[in-house]
Amino acid sequence: MKEQFEKFNKDIRLTSNQKEDAKTKHTNVCKILHKKYYDTEYNGKTKFLFGSHKTKTNTRPLSEMQDVDVLFKITQETFDKFDDYESNGQSALLQEIKDVLNETYSTTDEIKAWGKIVLVKMSDNAHNVEVLPALENEDGTFTIPNSENGGSWENFDPRKQIDEFQTSNSNTDGLTARLGRMMKSWKKNTTSMTYSSHELLGSVMDFLETEFTGSAEYYDYNEVVKNFLDYIKSRCTDDDRKSHITTAYNRVIKAIEFMDDNKPKEASEEWRKIFGDKFPKVNENPKKESKIVPPIVKPASPWSKLF
Repeated sequence: MKEQFEKFNKDIRLTSNQKEDAKTKHTNVCKILHKKYYDTEYNGKTKFLFGSHKTKTNTRPLSEMQDVDVLFKITQETFDKFDDYESNGQSALLQEIKDVLNETYSTTDEIKAWGKIVLVKMSDNAHNVEVLPALENEDGTFTIPNSENGGSWENFDPRKQIDEFQTSNSNTDGLTARLGRMMKSWKKNTTSMTYSSHELLGSVMDFLETEFTGSAEYYDYNEVVKNFLDYIKSRCTDDDRKSHITTAYNRVIKAIEFMDDNKPKEASEEWRKIFGDKFPKVNENPKKESKIVPPIVKPASPWSKLF
């Protein structure tokens, strides 16, 4: 399955056009907010990208659930204004952010505000933008709003999350990102399973740190995926999620057995059940070599020469 895993990893990565589309959309959203809250020209410094687009673990095919996570840095003055509210200034901040964006996106896009973010849902339903307004602290962390349960301010440290990922990815020569993308494809193909992308990527990093040293070649990926599923299965306490993990694990075992029997066609079918149609299909098994039996030449009878 070496060639199939190599092609699969290539085909689930975003194209250059898709990356540019995501960048254009979140940049335009932040430009609008910068114009509202700052008197200076926009240079990108009031924007902070995090999540899967920062770690480059987003995958194809795109779905409406794949948002671009971007933090917009609000001013101290803006924070103080909403912090002075008698009740739920956090909700008021999100509503104001929504209203500002609504002036530009009202005819083609849908904007929702809840919890901690403002969601700008694009008309093409691709690369929707989740905006998280935040005050940057001196130590590099951020103070973010949570409008639930009456409203509160929370501490958020996306830089730490990104540093942990980059360290893991460097230590494994890129395996963290590749395994993360593959398992996100599994999650996407398992629609009834609840497993957030952030949590799944955390499981990948924990697995590689404790159970794996260094990188792996594509011909090892069947074992890497098998061992990862076994790792999270043994630590899962949610019965519903564990059922999905067990199903995927059993399919990996079956796929490996098919390969041992020189049946890559059946093996690829099992992998496609796990990862979806992006995993390459093998159309036929290699033909068995027929053994050539040399003809038996009957020797002349030793006594034939006597007559």
